[in-house]
Amino acid sequence: MSGHGRTISDKIIDAHTVDGSEDALHREVYVDALLGHDATIALLVDEFERRGLEIWDRDRVIFTNDHFSPPATIERADISNKFLRFAREKNVTHLMLDRGICHQLLVESPLCAPGSLIVGADSHTVMGGGVGACATGMGSTDILYTLATGRTWMRRPETVRVRFHGALTPHCNGRDVILELLRLLGEAGAQYRSLEFHDLADPPLEQDDRFAISNMAVELGAKFGVFVPDRVTAAYCAERDGQPPSSLVVPDEDAHYERTVDVDLSALAPLIAKPWSPGNVVPVTEIERKPVSVAFLGSCSSGRITDIRDAAEEVKGRTIHPEVRFVVIPASVEVFKEALRAGYVATLTDAGASFNHSSCGPCGGIDKGVLGADDVCVSTSNRNFRGRMGHWESRTYLASARTVARAALAGHIGPELYDEGSPGS
Repeated sequence: MSGHGRTISDKIIDAHTVDGSEDALHREVYVDALLGHDATIALLVDEFERRGLEIWDRDRVIFTNDHFSPPATIERADISNKFLRFAREKNVTHLMLDRGICHQLLVESPLCAPGSLIVGADSHTVMGGGVGACATGMGSTDILYTLATGRTWMRRPETVRVRFHGALTPHCNGRDVILELLRLLGEAGAQYRSLEFHDLADPPLEQDDRFAISNMAVELGAKFGVFVPDRVTAAYCAERDGQPPSSLVVPDEDAHYERTVDVDLSALAPLIAKPWSPGNVVPVTEIERKPVSVAFLGSCSSGRITDIRDAAEEVKGRTIHPEVRFVVIPASVEVFKEALRAGYVATLTDAGASFNHSSCGPCGGIDKGVLGADDVCVSTSNRNFRGRMGHWESRTYLASARTVARAALAGHIGPELYDEGSPGS
């Protein structure tokens, strides 16, 4: 690009281009990794085999059966088996059988490195941006092409710079941050944009907070939701990979941005998204009091160890409301094992929560806590569209793990949820 410096997405797309001018709007690029799960990869198997195709690089593919893990119906068992047969016949190196949600497994893998370009057969692949990768979701037809060639095409997105200042308040985490961005910008506020997150907070956001923010960047319509990598990124990658990342791709000082959004974390209060949109966000203090029947802590958005920790802190020595089913699904088996070692599983189950196997579960209305017509759910999942988690008449509110746990204790959501002495506090 001429005339000004480059953003992170500019640099990563330029570094992966295989044709065309540097100023071209559309670029053919090679990818560093491809992510897929049972529900979407199964859709391309017949066409892939009909054409006699082969996977371009089996070592750069991560497959997992996260939607139907284990399958709850005969139909889903057949879909899962079709996917698993294909993965095994193609000798996919990283076939993660019943190990968790694909997006969490991606960021647990060294393939998801700062500066990498990743595509996945699911929209929340954007979560890879939490470590400074440009990761994005695509449909099964596009994924078929990339699976066979290692390439795809992309339109260079404009970049919106988001700067975080101040320090998170004690009751808030990354979920509240991304809900605040949805409140400010709305569901189409970053349509086909790259959201570039600059963490200027003191202390900086935890890595799990960054994953929560990048994960839901797609709810704003974003192509990428990428954090400027820093010492937090380097420390995470070093612990995960046994060595620090070889390089960190950062934007130029004179990079061009379409706009800049500043968020003061010190002014943030717990937020909640009302049905039926992730952008229908209000402070918890302004939500109408409403009984809840289901509390869900899980999904690729917020089923990580810090989420489980926050919930365990809230319920320790207490009892879940008798009219609430509190379902907890860790984002991966590794997260579950860490929660076991920390004692969080015992704390939550002693309080009345129910743990389930690491998978998507009720987030997409699949299993392990699907909502009925009369259910009102407060959830850490990433979408609350009508019918998303079950029956068309059910209602889902999106919030942080801490807010979900407080609602599970109180038996309701309401403006007093964080008041001292309230049932949820």
